[in-house]
Amino acid sequence: MTKHPIPVSGGAMPARTLTQSNLIDEATGETNTAVLKALARRRALADYGAICPRSLRSALQFYTSVLAQMQCAWRERHGLPVEYVMMRPYGRLREGVRRSTF
Repeated sequence: MTKHPIPVSGGAMPARTLTQSNLIDEATGETNTAVLKALARRRALADYGAICPRSLRSALQFYTSVLAQMQCAWRERHGLPVEYVMMRPYGRLREGVRRSTF
């Protein structure tokens, strides 16, 4: 019989580790996939009431934007380069002309 790293409680994580702040491993900057999967399942169940492929995709889309921001902040904290993009409005800027909001 081999030993498995899965706990006897069925693989459930303590509530204190299932937070957005634990999505990134602070030492390495890598994504903690176990926390990401658990948070995505929790959000899918809360939003849709079931864990189906569509609800999981929706929850993962939410966490990918959060994850990208957290990784960018981690890189800045550790002095690594971060690429930024400058966005400019289309057309000429004129004094006294109000731009559309969309």
